[in-house]
Amino acid sequence: MRNKIIEYGKYFSKRTFTFRTFYKANKVIMQNRKIVRRAMRSEKISEAFRERIMLVVTAVNGCRYCAWGHTDWAKKAGCNEEEIKELMKFNFNISSEEESLALMFAQHFTETEENPQKEALEQLIDFYGEEEAENILIIIRMISIGNLLGNTFDAFLSRFIGKPPEKGSIIFEFFVFLFSFPFLIPYRIKKDREERKKKRRKNNENRK
Repeated sequence: MRNKIIEYGKYFSKRTFTFRTFYKANKVIMQNRKIVRRAMRSEKISEAFRERIMLVVTAVNGCRYCAWGHTDWAKKAGCNEEEIKELMKFNFNISSEEESLALMFAQHFTETEENPQKEALEQLIDFYGEEEAENILIIIRMISIGNLLGNTFDAFLSRFIGKPPEKGSIIFEFFVFLFSFPFLIPYRIKKDREERKKKRRKNNENRK
């Protein structure tokens, strides 16, 4: 019974950071600070469009904290709950033609761990132009860093139930946990309470 609960021998399956991969990811962002600023101010990439891209990347990487946060921010930017649910399931049929290619690319780029097919990258550039394609790429990279930091935090906790990451770094995970604990644990408790309330309301409605 104990083994069924703890699931010894299995790994934490989400992508995480080590010192090396974290340095590499941040180096790209630091080397492209001008593109970061430009992407956040782009008139062609609205706040809602940016949040949709981030939600798709977050859905691939599976970071619960980013999913919670960007769901709230997407709603504030004008996205509705049904649209958000469909995006998180990679259903882009409800997206505009102007955005759907970027969303599909965001999924592909993340699933291939930032090694997209040449044709996919060329298609992105042809459709949006080089400057906007760069903006989309840097948005994907930025949210990926947030996603993997959240996953690294969870990977450290997962070690205590016998499920370490297969290629993790316990020292790096500890540092992420140490610095993130004051923010993520209260947020996680808050969201868990909200989820329980939703389930209770749904159960009560079903009984009526």
